Amino acid sequence: MGPATFFSFREHDLDGAKAAVGQDFFTTSMDLVDRKASYDFRFDGVVLGALAVGFAHISSGLQIGMTDLEDSYYVNYPASGSMHARHRHHQLDVAPGRGAVYHPIGPVAMTTSDDYGSYAVRVDRRAVNEALEEQLGHPVPPDPVLAPHLDLHSPPGRRWDRLIRLLCHEARTTPSVLTHPMIAAPLHDAVITGLVHTAGHRWRDTLQRPTRCWSQTPVRRAVEAIRNDPTAPFTPTSLAHLAGASTRTLHDGFRRHLDTTPMAYLRLVRLHHAHTELRAATPHDTTVAATAHRWGFSHLSRFSQTYRQVYGHPPATTLQHH
Repeated sequence: MGPATFFSFREHDLDGAKAAVGQDFFTTSMDLVDRKASYDFRFDGVVLGALAVGFAHISSGLQIGMTDLEDSYYVNYPASGSMHARHRHHQLDVAPGRGAVYHPIGPVAMTTSDDYGSYAVRVDRRAVNEALEEQLGHPVPPDPVLAPHLDLHSPPGRRWDRLIRLLCHEARTTPSVLTHPMIAAPLHDAVITGLVHTAGHRWRDTLQRPTRCWSQTPVRRAVEAIRNDPTAPFTPTSLAHLAGASTRTLHDGFRRHLDTTPMAYLRLVRLHHAHTELRAATPHDTTVAATAHRWGFSHLSRFSQTYRQVYGHPPATTLQHH
């Protein structure tokens, strides 16, 4: 996965808006529902590996058409306003908490309300396939039929929505934690995996069934990989690949044998390295924030809270007294 690239557009004409959307998403047609209405378009987001995520706001209702999704899935759901869409013989009424999933094949027609705020997510088809196959442990057809409706009120839907909002927030933040591979890679992995757990499809019930990992071998392999290179941009998927297991199997193995999860164990190892650095440094050498960020902790308050739980005092105390 290459470095994150960010985009930010402000447009007051439809041609500029179409060019902005086409740069990182899809070629579209756009027409105002009320041709005499004023028009303002804002679009901010990030392209991260197989993923593009953005937040768009339009002041006046639009009729939008897309004929080619360029070998990608597209998910759209509103933060404000509503939308009606047509795709692959489906009529979709989209409002906050309900999203639409558009397939790589088949035209899309959308009509939005005025004052429409929308989260937009593009995921490469191959990445969706690979995530679904990795979670299931067996091949799936090259174009798995994801249900057109996305329920963001379900537990996996709420988790996925929080991830999308986090990415959109970080896309507008300078400096952004998404420039840090140790932070960006797991988020990229979580969004794509989260989509296959949130969307409806024929394998949904299988994904909800628990897996079992009785052998400690995959866990030992993952632990060894983490300890050998804790700065690597590990994701649940990459750790599972190194361990020779699926992510669901490895997750169960860590729960069963270490009473934790692979990513929680990774964070604990990195916390130990951050603690070692703080003990060896002085306030003239570094800051708590710089050390936390260097070891992949994006939120200083959470880093400090976890540090206090493990070491009995805040990280600033370690830095000041050693």
